[in-house]
Amino acid sequence: MTGLAGALLAVVVAAASGSALVPVSGGNALTLPAQRHIVRIETGSSRPPTWLVAIQHGGVDGKGLVLYRSEDALRTLRRVGDIQPNAAHTDRAELLAVGMDVALVYSYEGPQLAASSQHDVYFQWWRYQPGADTWAPEPAVRVFDADASTAYSRALLARDSQGRLWVQAFRLELDGGATAVVSVSTNGGQHFGSTQALDKVRRRGGGRLLSLGTKLVFLYGMHDGWEPARMRIRSDSDPEGTWAPVRQAFSDGIYHGAALSAVADGKDGMHLVYKDELEQLYYRHFDGNSFGFRVLVESSSDWATQPAITRIGDTLYVFYNRVRTLNANYELRVRTVGEDGTLGSAVTLDGDATFKGYLNAVDVLPEGSGEVPCLFGEAVDAGSRGWVSRVSLVLDEAPPPDPDPGPGPGPGPGPGPGPGPGPGPFVLELVRSHSTHELLAVDGAGTLYGIPAEGPRSRLMASTDGGRTFSDRGQRGGNLWTVAAMEGGTLLSVASHSGEYVLQRSTDGGMTWGNPLRLGTYRARGPQSFARLGSTWFFLEYQTFTSAAVPLRLWASTDGGATWSVRSMFTAQRHGDALVADPATGTLWATMGSSEAQAAVLRSTDGGRTWTSLLRGYEANAQTGVVHTGGALLFGQSTLFEPEHPKLLSLSPEGTVSSLMELPGPAYSLTAVPGGGWVMGTAWSRHGDVHASGDVFARLFISEDGVTWQESRRFERMSGADLTRADVWGTLPSGELVVRVEDASGFGSAGVGFQVLRVKR
Repeated sequence: MTGLAGALLAVVVAAASGSALVPVSGGNALTLPAQRHIVRIETGSSRPPTWLVAIQHGGVDGKGLVLYRSEDALRTLRRVGDIQPNAAHTDRAELLAVGMDVALVYSYEGPQLAASSQHDVYFQWWRYQPGADTWAPEPAVRVFDADASTAYSRALLARDSQGRLWVQAFRLELDGGATAVVSVSTNGGQHFGSTQALDKVRRRGGGRLLSLGTKLVFLYGMHDGWEPARMRIRSDSDPEGTWAPVRQAFSDGIYHGAALSAVADGKDGMHLVYKDELEQLYYRHFDGNSFGFRVLVESSSDWATQPAITRIGDTLYVFYNRVRTLNANYELRVRTVGEDGTLGSAVTLDGDATFKGYLNAVDVLPEGSGEVPCLFGEAVDAGSRGWVSRVSLVLDEAPPPDPDPGPGPGPGPGPGPGPGPGPGPFVLELVRSHSTHELLAVDGAGTLYGIPAEGPRSRLMASTDGGRTFSDRGQRGGNLWTVAAMEGGTLLSVASHSGEYVLQRSTDGGMTWGNPLRLGTYRARGPQSFARLGSTWFFLEYQTFTSAAVPLRLWASTDGGATWSVRSMFTAQRHGDALVADPATGTLWATMGSSEAQAAVLRSTDGGRTWTSLLRGYEANAQTGVVHTGGALLFGQSTLFEPEHPKLLSLSPEGTVSSLMELPGPAYSLTAVPGGGWVMGTAWSRHGDVHASGDVFARLFISEDGVTWQESRRFERMSGADLTRADVWGTLPSGELVVRVEDASGFGSAGVGFQVLRVKR
C-alpha cells in the first residue's frame, strides 16, 4: 500500500480536472449506477484494447441510447451505432463482454416510473466484425413485455459458468410495489424462458445481479424503504428454477436499492461499494456465503453521491463524488481498498465547481495497467444539460495506449522515409469541449475570439479564461468571416457589409473596427490567408464567384494593417489558399488552387514581389503548410479525387518533392506544438472519392519530427455535413492547444465549437 499511496499523491497534479467527451441531457446521464455501462475488449492483431460505452444522450443533438468505442482508454469516443435511438424513451443499457462480442440488455430508466406498454426489456448481441474492426447489432429480443397496467425497468444481465444468459428486471405492480423477475436463455439469447418472480418490495426496486464463479448472486433493495438489503443465491449446477430462499444481506439497506457498484473478486466472492439509507458510502466484501463488516468510504451524505469501482488483481479502486455545495458543487475522488480491506487515503481527481453526477467504470482491468479511468456526468448544476466527462488515476509512468489507426482497410498513416509509426512522442488529452461558439481566432495572449454558434456573425465575443466564459466585444464590424490576430490585441478581419467584403482592423480587441480596405467580391480563405515577415503583413485573396482563373492580389502592409498596397498580382489562378512565412530566410510561400491548370506552390525571396513556381498541377492543391528542415515546405494536399490521393509532401527550395505519408482525407491545418513536434488536421468531405469506405472522420495527427506520424484524435461528421474539420488554431499561455471544430457530431445543432487539448509528454 505504501507504493500505491505514493502513486495516488502523484496523480493530483496530473488529473486536476475532468475532460469532457460527449454532450448529454444532464449530470445524471450515467444512471443506473448498478449497471455496467463500460466493457473492455482485446481484439488482437496488435491493436490496442477497445472500450465500449453505452450512453443515453436524452435527446441532445437528437440522440438517444448510443454505443461508443475508444482505443485510448476513454480519452476520446467515437460512435459505433444506435442501441435505441428514440430519445423520448430514455433507455439505459447493461453491457457484458463475451469473447469479442458484446451482449447487452436495455430498459427504461428515469426519475419517475409509471405503467406503460413501452417499458419493455430487450436483449441484444453486438457481434464483432474482424474485417471491419467494428461491432454490428443483431435484432433485439424482447425479454419482458409490458402492457398498459405495468412496466419493467432497471434490467441487469449475467452469464453463468454454463454459458446461460440471465436477465433480471423489476416489474411495477398496481399497488406501487415492484416484483424482481428473472428469465434465462439456454440458447445464446435467441429465446428466453418463462418469467420467474424472485421477491417483491413495497416500492420501486433496484439491485445487482452478478456471476461469481459457479454462483449467481442477486442483491437488492427499494426506494425510501429503510429496510435491510436482501439477497438470493443460486448454484449453476441446480435446476434453472431453483434459488436459495430470500435472506438478509446486511442490516443498513441500500439507497434506492441501486446506489451501488459491485464486481467479482475473482475468488468466488464480491466487492461492493454502496450508499446506505443515510446517504453515506460504505464498502463490504462478500466471501461467497455472507457479507463482512462495513467500512466507511465517505461520511458526507448527499442524494447525488454515487460510487464506481474497478478491480486490478486484489486492489479495488473506488471512485465517488463528494458534495461541497448542494446540487451545484461536487468534487470527484478516488480511494483504494487493499486485499485486507484497508482503505487508502482519498485523492481529489476533479475539484472544479460543477455538479458531478452518476459515475461508471469498467469492472476489471489487467494487472500492469498504467491507469484507471472513470466516466461521470458533469453539468453546471443538477438541472442543466452537461457532458459525460473522464478522469483517470495514473498508477505509473507507462504511456497511454496508442489510438486506433482507423476503421477497417483504406489509406491511413503509412511509413515515410524514416521508421513506421510507433509510440507517439506526446498525447493530446481533452481538457474542455464547447459547442457554444464558433471559434475565429486565438491571439498571442491566449484570448479566444468567436461568435455565438447560432447567433449573428456580427456579434464578436472573447474569452480570456481559456474558453470557459465569453463576453461581448462589439457588433459594429459587419458579418465576420475570418479574423487574424496581430500583436498587442490588434486584430485583422475580413467581413461582409451589404454583400461586399472588407479587410478591416481593430486596435481595441474587436470593440471597434476601422481602416477598411474594400475587396469587392474577394475574401479570405481563413487565418492562413495572412502571414508576417519582419514588420510586413501579407494578405492573399480568395474567391468563389467563378471557376475560371481570375486576378488575385497579394496585399502588403508595413504599418500594422492601417494601410495596404498591392505587392503582386496572380493571373493564372482561381484560389489563393495559404501563405507560409519563413522568418529565418525571409522566404514567403504561397499555395494556389484548384484545377490542374490553376494549382501551384510558389516561392518568393524578395518579400512577395516576384515568384517562382516550384510545383504545378492538381497535386499542388494545399490549404496549409509549415517551413520544415532545410527551409523545405511541409504541406498536406487537399486533393479530393483519385488518382491523386492526398499525401503529406515535403517541397525543397530547389523544387524536389518527397512524399512522407498518405492521408485519409484532405489536410487543412499543420501547426507547431509548444515544446516541439507538430499537429496536422485532416478533414472529411462529401465530395470526391479519396475516403475509405465507411470513413466519416476528421482527424488530428501528431509527430515529433514531421516525418513519422500517428493519429491522435478523430471527429465524426455531423449528419448532412459537406465538410467536417478539426484544426489547431492557437495556443494558450499554458501550452494547451485550441482546436476549431466544424460540422462535427456532438457539437450542437450547428455542429461548430472548439476543444482545448493538453499536450502530455
